[in-house]
Amino acid sequence: MKYQPSLPEHNDNVSYEHPLKDVAAIAGWLLAGTVLLFWLLGLAVDAVVDRLSHESEARLYALLPAQVMDTAPAEQAQQVRLQALVDSMRSCAGLRLPAKVSLTKSDTPNAAVVPGGNIIVFSALLGQVRSENGLAFVLAHELAHITQRDHLRSMGRGIVLFGISTLLTGSDSGLSDLLAPVNHLGQASYSRTREAAADATALRILNCRYGHAGGATELFAALKDEDEAFAGLSHYTASHPAMQDRIDTLNAAIKAGGMTVGPVLPLQLVP
Repeated sequence: MKYQPSLPEHNDNVSYEHPLKDVAAIAGWLLAGTVLLFWLLGLAVDAVVDRLSHESEARLYALLPAQVMDTAPAEQAQQVRLQALVDSMRSCAGLRLPAKVSLTKSDTPNAAVVPGGNIIVFSALLGQVRSENGLAFVLAHELAHITQRDHLRSMGRGIVLFGISTLLTGSDSGLSDLLAPVNHLGQASYSRTREAAADATALRILNCRYGHAGGATELFAALKDEDEAFAGLSHYTASHPAMQDRIDTLNAAIKAGGMTVGPVLPLQLVP
């Protein structure tokens, strides 16, 4: 029999899988590990924020840049009334730090808290609420974010994401952009939880200020028709719960808390 040389059927020194498969596996594990690290550090941020003393919080506020929007002269009187409304709820909110209100021109019916504990009210909001009580609930919601230190939590998570990106691949890398969609999904869920907690606190503040919960659902009812944008998967990326969900939750909380829904006061922002 003539000898026919041949290669062995299996060579341990040769990989039979496409090299891109290994690259994809490594990238997947790296991404999963980074997301897990971000989540764990986010929990650490919450723990640190929760343990901040009021004195430390005040010192931190002093270090943050004051983001106060310019108010048009014609709207100065409205801003004064808004500030007075916020000040009237300070004791009910248990707020120790200052909260300055700024009114700015915008087509978005919203309000927001910015670093330093200041509240920005967008002018379109005043066209969506019909009563002082309805406006007070929105402002109480922002006061709740301040007392719950939600803006500090958000800033902390932003710093963590930037720090992870810089640590792994340098400050000019695209890792932050790569993680942004995953971070947004996580932050959206986190934000919905914080928003629901702020609604619950705002309801308590409103009831403390007026002796009843009238006006709590006013803005959400007005914006409910526009909430169709959150249908489907986009709902899970929205930072706020759906309007009808917020209305139902508030009504349930009013009933569970034995609160009443009394008559609301007319909205008078112009002397």
